[in-house]
Amino acid sequence: MTDNTELTEELIDSFFKRFPVPKGKEKEPFVITFDAYSGMGKSTISRELTKYIDTVILNNDEVRYFLNDQNDIADLKNKLQKMRLEKLLKNHNNCILDNCFLHQYERKLNVIKSLKCKCFIVRLECDEDVVKERMEKRTIDGINFSGAKYEHHLDMMKNIKRIPDELIDYTIHTDQDLDEQIRGLVNYIEHNK
Repeated sequence: MTDNTELTEELIDSFFKRFPVPKGKEKEPFVITFDAYSGMGKSTISRELTKYIDTVILNNDEVRYFLNDQNDIADLKNKLQKMRLEKLLKNHNNCILDNCFLHQYERKLNVIKSLKCKCFIVRLECDEDVVKERMEKRTIDGINFSGAKYEHHLDMMKNIKRIPDELIDYTIHTDQDLDEQIRGLVNYIEHNK
């Protein structure tokens, strides 16, 4: 962790020591991202996908934790994650963006397109009662770095629009059995990458 408030060489070096860039095997790497609010299962789906697809997860909550900046006050997370994404793709890694892609998704899509790679947008659906229960039980630990509460989820639903249907590649209902849905997504990606 660090308490730096600006992007320095020391911070960048520390960041890439904590989040290294492995050598990948993908000739044409791709990015998977989510149309989902907090608590809808982005991290769970990301972890499940790594069982089937050789990929690196870029989790914004982990980076906020690393920066000791849970509220993104310094706004370094996005700069570091963009640098990391560029390096991972250049090093032939598929990437999963485990973050709230809904915020300024058009700008983020343009960044991904500028990196000349395919982007798959997966919409997550979940019953509100299930989301509420998940978020009330949520604790920050070695698996979950998010401290978001259900009120945050409700605020996002009220203030942030979902990505237009025509941009969605696949939908997963995270309150239902995931195995078949994950395999279906993997099959979709394999046929469309």
